[in-house]
Amino acid sequence: MTIWICIPVFNRVDFTIQCIATLTNQSYKNFKIVICDHGSTDGTAERIKNEYPDVILLTGDKSLWWTGAINICVRYVLEYAKESDMLLTLNNDTELPTDYLQQLVSCSQKYQNTIITSVIHDIKNGELAGIGYRQNWLVAKELPVNFEKHHVDNDNDVIEVTIASGRGTLFPIAVFNKVGLYDEKHLPHYGADADFAFKAARAGFKIYVSKNCRVLSYVEATGLTSVRSNFSIKTFLDYLTSIRSPANLKARFWYGWNNCPKIIFPIYMVIDLVRILGGYFKHFIYQR
Repeated sequence: MTIWICIPVFNRVDFTIQCIATLTNQSYKNFKIVICDHGSTDGTAERIKNEYPDVILLTGDKSLWWTGAINICVRYVLEYAKESDMLLTLNNDTELPTDYLQQLVSCSQKYQNTIITSVIHDIKNGELAGIGYRQNWLVAKELPVNFEKHHVDNDNDVIEVTIASGRGTLFPIAVFNKVGLYDEKHLPHYGADADFAFKAARAGFKIYVSKNCRVLSYVEATGLTSVRSNFSIKTFLDYLTSIRSPANLKARFWYGWNNCPKIIFPIYMVIDLVRILGGYFKHFIYQR
């Protein structure tokens, strides 16, 4: 079984090179790395070609954002992968323990025909930064899970969740053959990974997070930091409209519309709007 590792990249070449380095040190060796460099200007493509010539390097322009770039990777994989292969989505600001791929394979063999996602640890201090979430539409919130309360029967190291991020999620190839690609039209950057997880779940694929599948991430390397850097009308509007912001109103509308039960969709949108506005102003209140 081959794992096809799909990584969209835009600049941040040092992150990318280090991410690839941790992949080449994996104990599980049957994998191929597929990178879509969508418009980098920092020499990313050249360094990958020079330092890791075996990496499959695809290119695009910067208008692709995350979703368009990951779809280019997925299309390539679907053209060459076997039905028995797996596809792993990964961000370039991550590093991996040497047994990471083996742990993913072991979990996927135990829970066949399922999606396996990872726990996130902060690379700066090793502390647990996130386990996983279950979406509650009525309160418009992703509720965190923990292994003590929410694990599956007879396995304390695995939890069923509803959210699977792009930072380390393993899919059977059958998922993409059955449900298609990520929604790059409505969700070009934020929300596309979670949206795809709901699409897969509706097609009958369960999603599990495994304690043993650990991703080390630069958790502060997000677009939100710069959007919230200082208060002004411009930064407030950027917070609500920038494609780099997870609070982007258009993206949040489509994420809800695609997945929330329609009968409670208006309630969801009102509560979600109140939450993101409150979160923005609370950020500056606590900064003082």
